[in-house]
Amino acid sequence: MSHPFSSTFDALQAHFTQNSDKPDKRDAPVTQSGSTALSPIQAQASSSTQNNTTPYQSPRFSIDPSSMPGVPRPSPGSTSNLLPRQPGYRVLLPRPPNVPPPQVPHGFQPSPRREPSALSQPLGHSPHMELGNQAIPSGPPVIHPHVPLTTTGIQGLDFPSGDTSTNRSVPYEPPGVHDETLPPSQFQENSANNLPMYGPSQMETAEDEVDPMDTATDALLERQNDLNQENPMPKLPPMRGFAKKYLKMGETPSRGGRRTRGPRKRGPRKAAEPTGDIKYRLNMASNAYMDGRLDEAIDYVTDAIRINAETYRAWILLASFCQEKGDQKGHYMARFFAAHLQPKVIDDWLQCAELAIGLREEYPEDADSLTDQAILCYGRALRVDNNHSAAHHGRAALQLEMGRLRSALKDYTFLVQHCHFDVYALRGLAEVCVLLADTGKAQFADKPGEAIEAYRRCITHFRENGFDSRYLLDWQDIKIFVELLAYVGRLQEAIHELRSLSRWLLTRSDETLWDSQVDDREWDVDNSRRLEVDNYQDGKYPASSYGRGLPLELRTKLAVYRLKLGQEDEAMRHFEFIDPDKSNITELLSEHPHLLLEAASALYEAGHLPMALRFYEPLREPDLLDTESLVRLGRCYLHAGDKRQAEECFTAAIEQDESSNSEACIDARYELAKMYEAARAEREAYILVNEAIKLQEAREQAREEEEDQQDIGEDNDEDQEGDDDTTLPANPLELGAGRDTVSMPKQAKRQPKPKAEKAKPKPKEPKQRKPKVPKTPALRRPKLFARTEELQLEEKRRAADLAEAWHIVRESRASSDPDATGPSEAFMAAARKLVDDFRSYKDFYGWDKFLAHLGIHQAREKIEARKGSANLIAMAQRLSHNLNPEEQGAEKAEKQVKQVAVSYRGIPFNEWLDLFLEYAIGLAQTGKFQDAYKICESARDATVFKSKEDMFLIHVTWAACALRGRDEETCVATARWIMREYQYDTDPFRMFSALSRLCPSPASWYASGPVQKYMLRQIKLMDRAITASAAIDSGDEEAAPTGRVFQGKELDITLLMVYGHILFISNSFTFALNYFMRAYSLDPTNSMVTLSVGHCYLHYALKRQAENRQYLLAQGFHFLHQYYEQKLASPSAAQRQEAHYNLARSYHALGIPHIAAEYYQRALRDVPDDSGNGIMGRNDLTQEAAYNLGQICWTGGDVEAVRAITEKYLVL
Repeated sequence: MSHPFSSTFDALQAHFTQNSDKPDKRDAPVTQSGSTALSPIQAQASSSTQNNTTPYQSPRFSIDPSSMPGVPRPSPGSTSNLLPRQPGYRVLLPRPPNVPPPQVPHGFQPSPRREPSALSQPLGHSPHMELGNQAIPSGPPVIHPHVPLTTTGIQGLDFPSGDTSTNRSVPYEPPGVHDETLPPSQFQENSANNLPMYGPSQMETAEDEVDPMDTATDALLERQNDLNQENPMPKLPPMRGFAKKYLKMGETPSRGGRRTRGPRKRGPRKAAEPTGDIKYRLNMASNAYMDGRLDEAIDYVTDAIRINAETYRAWILLASFCQEKGDQKGHYMARFFAAHLQPKVIDDWLQCAELAIGLREEYPEDADSLTDQAILCYGRALRVDNNHSAAHHGRAALQLEMGRLRSALKDYTFLVQHCHFDVYALRGLAEVCVLLADTGKAQFADKPGEAIEAYRRCITHFRENGFDSRYLLDWQDIKIFVELLAYVGRLQEAIHELRSLSRWLLTRSDETLWDSQVDDREWDVDNSRRLEVDNYQDGKYPASSYGRGLPLELRTKLAVYRLKLGQEDEAMRHFEFIDPDKSNITELLSEHPHLLLEAASALYEAGHLPMALRFYEPLREPDLLDTESLVRLGRCYLHAGDKRQAEECFTAAIEQDESSNSEACIDARYELAKMYEAARAEREAYILVNEAIKLQEAREQAREEEEDQQDIGEDNDEDQEGDDDTTLPANPLELGAGRDTVSMPKQAKRQPKPKAEKAKPKPKEPKQRKPKVPKTPALRRPKLFARTEELQLEEKRRAADLAEAWHIVRESRASSDPDATGPSEAFMAAARKLVDDFRSYKDFYGWDKFLAHLGIHQAREKIEARKGSANLIAMAQRLSHNLNPEEQGAEKAEKQVKQVAVSYRGIPFNEWLDLFLEYAIGLAQTGKFQDAYKICESARDATVFKSKEDMFLIHVTWAACALRGRDEETCVATARWIMREYQYDTDPFRMFSALSRLCPSPASWYASGPVQKYMLRQIKLMDRAITASAAIDSGDEEAAPTGRVFQGKELDITLLMVYGHILFISNSFTFALNYFMRAYSLDPTNSMVTLSVGHCYLHYALKRQAENRQYLLAQGFHFLHQYYEQKLASPSAAQRQEAHYNLARSYHALGIPHIAAEYYQRALRDVPDDSGNGIMGRNDLTQEAAYNLGQICWTGGDVEAVRAITEKYLVL
């Protein structure tokens, strides 16, 4: 069947239908050369145009030759091999026997046959149809009306050209088709319309003899030419997309495949033009902005972004509007997203990075994320231009600030390699190399040497070529260079370079005579020693280029290096310039405090403690000393014999960084412990030395974790950042202690691991932007060596502070909002301060309990097995042997017997207990359940809260906190304590059941093994106590207090029912029936007992092991109906509805729905007044009954009843 758009089909239909009155074209003579007949291509174009008017018209007549009158029919032998003609390809027909094959011109080389494109072949057709060894083309090619034509043929639908094989003859073309010459005008027209022209091999003249079949074919072609001439085919539009790519339309055929294609375009596609609705919104936004309606303009732009977030102009407008409004963060975020839409614009990335850096001060809580985003922006800018020095500088500085040393090293190394005199990159490189060397890893040991060589190349460049205005080398670079030399231990070379480079910067580089001098007379203020040097020309250079010309920082360095080399005389000459006793101390403290600290540290390390004390003391008042300096100052005071000042220094060092595990904090505790041990205060010394051991253990653990993390991070690429960060534990002293822990920030920066006390250049500390973490209230440490008046003053200050806290607590209680979900922040802060003060008083706790609150478990810890310094472990062993907690506890008990305290700081103990419990509940309401447990534990362990009522309140509060935290284990533990303390009372068992009921968890803890065993022991104790023969043996197996006996004269029904329900939940129905029946025999009118017995029978009957199921069901329903009758007698509608529902639910569980439906309906009719719900919730069971009744109706197929029940009872 021909293609619906086939021009041959149109020609045939027109020939046999519309022109039936015309003479048959078969009888017409063959068209001669001078005739006006159109070419086949023109005729075909005309027919295609005509067919396009009705492209989906079905053929009215068959195109089979047998149905065409006057058309010669093929012989029967050849029809079996004829196939339906395929559109777009030649149909090869048998050559008539009387027509000789056409002659091929001499020298003609046919082009190789190219197979048609596979995509252009219709399924089920073959591109070549051959019959025998002779074949001729049946007509012109079929051209699809939507496919453009070229002058070289149809792309993908090529005609078969001549074949050089011997078994294939040249295709025969009918005579009279190509024997006419087109005029030039028509040729140009056809060429303009991209119509194909046949080559010379196709324009050859045929033989004179005409075959009848060829005549018929010519008639069809002539008719087709007429149709094409009447309706020429219009020019087709250019094709795009899939057809153009795979059909190769509009391209000249090329050979060689991929080698002839152009370079492939890489990168993202060009952004599409904004649609009309987006342009409209952007224009409206611009108009609103011009009118001053800024919020409306932002709404328009936001709406445009909602439609298409890839509109660059929308983000830029939004950034401008946010900046105009004052929303700096919104401005930055809009520019950040806009930069992603044009990733090749490097200025956008650099501007975003600068905006992110500027926002860190305004949003300190987001400083880390903003820093990471700035690093990302610099990285994207470097993707565009990897040689951009500003981006490398910015990213390296931020990486160094975040502690990512290896990433910063890569950027600084890149900058130095590309510009060896970039002093800004050299400064960062020196700092990174020192910090990496401080890690102690062998792979970073030579990094300072590399920085030294880089600086040496830079200095050589400036000495040879002069200074550069872009990279100014100043005194700071000289200082860094000599510090690097001193860091690697080359002190003599550092002194030489300091003197030489300083002379160079002071324009005296030609005075090389000073290099031979072993002292520093060159830098004396007076001229006396300089005149003793030969070849010295006084007055050649100004005096300002000698003594006073050397900056104080470099003079201090020179003094320190001379002191380390043992040249104390020269060092002291330099120290005189910053001596606090001889200089203006106010100016020094305001401008050069770091020089005083550096000189004091050098003197301390050299053993000059009295002189070091002179440099340390001025720094103590303005609080300019760090922890290590405070420890050194304390040792200086100890050396001078001032124990009071030494104790204050060590205590200040501990309080300054309470939770740190630095070496200085450990040393402060060790020194203070030695002082207390010498003063016979073994308890205080033991606490301090154990704290020091715990800090050292945490320090070693953190170091191991950091090394493991860095080893893993070495294999990561540059984009993997943060491998140098190590998060330290929040407070190693509080692990397991009673005090509250404070979580550290997520990305807390950690300083490099300190080495031994080795002098090294201190890199400038990064600017701290994070909000300060509130310090955990420290343990109140007594000052044994303080003066009496100082102690009294300190105690008065502390008492006033605590009195103010009590005032806040009382005001918060009086002005509490009844609708508040928890206590106020002011109340919690004041209560924490008071509770911590109470817990820090050691006389309120036993020795073991007090150590346990500090995280020191003396009884369960062997000091020999602990890691730590040998001195610390030896002191801990010595103090543990000297201490005798038992005797001290006995003495303390005797004192308490003689004098019983009733208050603390003027507040009664019962009010202190109320504060403890309120604070614990407040912590539980804020989600800090573990801290609430610790507060309850501290109250329990206090010696002043040992009364029975106080302990009951503490454990009830403990249980309330556990309920708030959904902690089933703690709930059961507190309930067991209450049952153990109030052993033979009924209420503890009810409280145990209530706590287990309130816990939103499965019944695993209620029916756990320990609880089950404990209840069974209680029942046995009760049985033996009541039995006359075992009345004497009534002790508690679980360490019950001696002398306690069971006071009751009959069995406890509650205990029997609790244990029966435990067995019932464990599916032990036979054993549960035993205890239920015992309870039933004691109280047969108790509806709870009757219901439990009935349900136990029913569930036992449903088990596979049931022997007489009918008997068990009858027994169960007997007790259930007895329970039902008992409940019906109640005047309460809630009790009656409960009976209806329980009995209906029992029948429903057994699969008896018609009876269950009746009781469900009764439950729906007997509805209680549930306006005032109780503590346990509502009492109305209407919705439950309606839902179950609806399920029964649904199972029975009564959909209307289900709808009615749902609409009446279940619609909220």
